[in-house]
Amino acid sequence: MQPALSIFFDVDGTLVTSNHRLRPWAREVFERLHGRGHHIYLWSGYGARHEIARRHDLQPLLSGLFGKPLYDYEARRSLFTDVRPDFIVDDHPEIVEALGGACVEPALEPFDGDREMVRVYREILRFDRSRGT
Repeated sequence: MQPALSIFFDVDGTLVTSNHRLRPWAREVFERLHGRGHHIYLWSGYGARHEIARRHDLQPLLSGLFGKPLYDYEARRSLFTDVRPDFIVDDHPEIVEALGGACVEPALEPFDGDREMVRVYREILRFDRSRGT
């Protein structure tokens, strides 16, 4: 069995809209990842977003909340967390390119047809399977 992944989700624009509505499928994806034993973290350039975790009752599914670096991602990561991300989910391609993971389209309303979190879940599963090869 593979060791658990540490998966870091950006908050603003990735997980929630500008008015803090949770993106479709986010809860279901978190529940599935958590059920598979993975560690889910939220991080944000605005600091640890406890209010978002509380508002959407995500705390039971999370392993932690942190601020995130906005530049020199790898060099500055340790200023925010000692957990090494295995997979990043973010709407900014620069951090995904630097640390690895999946870039999503920004979370915008209306959510008609928004399946970004479903796509991300599939990418995480592919990444997890590839670690064993």
